[in-house]
Amino acid sequence: MANILNQDEINSLLGAMERGKLDGVESGDGVKVTEYNFRRPNLVTKDQLRSFQDIHTNFAREMISGLSLFLRTGVEFELINTEQQQYGEFIKTLPGVTHSVIFTAEPLPGVSVLEVNLSLIFGVLDMLLGGQGDTNSEIRVPTDIEIAIITPFIERIVDTLQNSWRNVMKEVSLHQVGTESDPEYIQAAPVDAPVVVMTFDVKIGFASGAINICYPLPTIQAVNEYLEAAAGQMDSYYGRKSDPETRQNIFTSLLDVQLPVSSVLGEAVIRGSDLMKLRQGDIVVLNRNTADVLPLNVAGKQMFVGRPGRIKNNLFVKICERCKKSAPGPAVDIDWNEK
Repeated sequence: MANILNQDEINSLLGAMERGKLDGVESGDGVKVTEYNFRRPNLVTKDQLRSFQDIHTNFAREMISGLSLFLRTGVEFELINTEQQQYGEFIKTLPGVTHSVIFTAEPLPGVSVLEVNLSLIFGVLDMLLGGQGDTNSEIRVPTDIEIAIITPFIERIVDTLQNSWRNVMKEVSLHQVGTESDPEYIQAAPVDAPVVVMTFDVKIGFASGAINICYPLPTIQAVNEYLEAAAGQMDSYYGRKSDPETRQNIFTSLLDVQLPVSSVLGEAVIRGSDLMKLRQGDIVVLNRNTADVLPLNVAGKQMFVGRPGRIKNNLFVKICERCKKSAPGPAVDIDWNEK
């Protein structure tokens, strides 16, 4: 029982837990152990999240320049956190009264949520009415007139977010579905559905607050599939797609590459003791009949089947048919008769 903690170590651990600084513990072998909840696995890897962080980092930069011109004041707009959680947990982290915009990102599946803290809403509202944004309004549901005044500010956020998305997917179009003040009434996803939440810290003049953007898992997965497919078509160093003529030249050059061709007459399994007894003239029975077709492999992959034969002192394989492709190849027109 040499690893029993003393009272000072226990107090230190409890204090670290209260401060939220206990990320992991050291095992007896010096290996750092981190908690992992198998009921809530991270369904999006850090590499996949990095592309979303790049999109929203660019969004934050565009918001700084756009809002500075729109409100004629200094703007700080920074992405401070990217987190995977359940939709129910995201709703619980929001204030009881807030301003949320529900929107879709067609053709991506799912419904997303843009939440703007009311302290920022009322601060910007004060600036639009001639103030400096340092108002101390009580947290309440905005009136219809206040919503009408603040709508251009919200639309500018959505338009800038759409432009940032279009740098990656040109066909994305954001559409507002509605607004809501009570987070409990936002039916964007099931309570236990996994989501990715992007949190921004915003300061506009004397006004400050947070903006959260919540994306459901289907949206994240669709974007990842698109990015992976696009990465397979990026042939040049700078990531631009090659033109058809360049791709045709590449395939034409590949036609001059020499490829090894082989055919296997058959296989057999023997014991080690029988192998040691083999002598010249012994016969090994293979697993193929003389009437069977043989596989013809090109660069280690079977492409044809044929029948064996002999011309003078040379053996040959007559091609009978081509094997079906397991997956469709690229749509490139090549005249095979030229070679």
